[in-house]
Amino acid sequence: MRSSTPSFWFLFLSVHLTLGASVNSTSKRGLIYISTSHSSDDDSIFIQSGSPLSWYYNYSPWPTDTLSGELEFVPMVHGASNAQQDVGTVKTHSNASHVLSFNEPDISSSDGGTNTSPRDAAKAYLDFLAPLREEPYNLKVSLPSTSGSASGLTWLSNFNKTCHSLNSTHGCPFDFIATHFYGPFSGLTSWLGNLHTLYPEAKIWLTEFAIPDTSDTEALAMMNESLPYLDGLDYLERYSWFGSFRSDDANEWTGDGVSMLDDHGKLTSLGAQYLGGQANGFKEGQGQNKEDNGGGAMRDRYSLALMIAGVGVSIVLAC
Repeated sequence: MRSSTPSFWFLFLSVHLTLGASVNSTSKRGLIYISTSHSSDDDSIFIQSGSPLSWYYNYSPWPTDTLSGELEFVPMVHGASNAQQDVGTVKTHSNASHVLSFNEPDISSSDGGTNTSPRDAAKAYLDFLAPLREEPYNLKVSLPSTSGSASGLTWLSNFNKTCHSLNSTHGCPFDFIATHFYGPFSGLTSWLGNLHTLYPEAKIWLTEFAIPDTSDTEALAMMNESLPYLDGLDYLERYSWFGSFRSDDANEWTGDGVSMLDDHGKLTSLGAQYLGGQANGFKEGQGQNKEDNGGGAMRDRYSLALMIAGVGVSIVLAC
C-alpha cells in the first residue's frame, strides 16, 4: 500500500496540473485594447476565467480602468512629439516593467502611424526614453515599433545610425524589439526571422499582427498556424493580435475578418480561438456571462479530474 499511494497521487497531481495548465497556456499572449463606443460593454469577455491573456497595451501611457489589476499593463510613449509628457506619466506607474516606444514612426498619421523622422525620434528617445532604463525606474524599453515592411527596416536602420551620431558610445540603448506584421503566415515567419538575424541577441515583441482584408475563414486559418508557432519561438517574448473589437468597428484597411467580436459583442470563431477555444471554456457566440454560454468546458475538465481521483482512491483503499 505504501508503494501504490504515492504513485496514485503523482498521477492525480499530473492530471490536475495538465488540465489547469491549459487555462493559461502561455504568458506571451496579450491584448491590444482599442477604445470604441462598445468597449465598456465588451472588455470583460477578455478577462474571464480561463483566459490565457496576461498583458495588454492601449497605445497610451495611461492604463484602462476596466482592465486594471486583471492584466499586466504595458505603457506606450506613442510619439516623439509628446514623449516628454508621456514619459512623465510612465514614471508614475510603480508596477510597470516594460515600455513601448513610438508607434509606427515610418507610417503617415492618416494611416495610423506617427510620421516621425529618424532624427527627431532618436533625439526624443535619448532625451526621454533611455533614462527610464536607469535608476530609480529600471524599465525595459523597446525600439520604436515600426511597420512590418521594407520601409520599416529602412527607417530603423536610419534611426540607429542617427542614434550613434548623437551618442557615439552607446547609440540608443534598448532592451527589446517591438514590431508589427500584417500578412500571411509565411510572411510573418520570414519577417520575424529577418529581425532575429539583424538583432540576434534581442527579444522580440510582436505587438500587432493579423491578415488584413480577408475572409473570416482565412483569418482563422492564419491564426491557427501562428499561435503555436509564436508560443514555441524562443526569441519571441510576447505577441498580440490586432482585432479586439466588434466587426462593425473594424477599419476599412484591416476589414472585419480580423475582429474577435461580432456586431453584438459576442466572440467570433477567431476570438474564441485566441482565448484558447473550448479547452479553456470559450466558444463562438459566447457573450459576457461565461457561466451562461460556455463555462461548462472548464467544469467538465475538473469533473474529469475528480472522477480520476475517485477511481484512484478506490484503488488505494482496495490495496
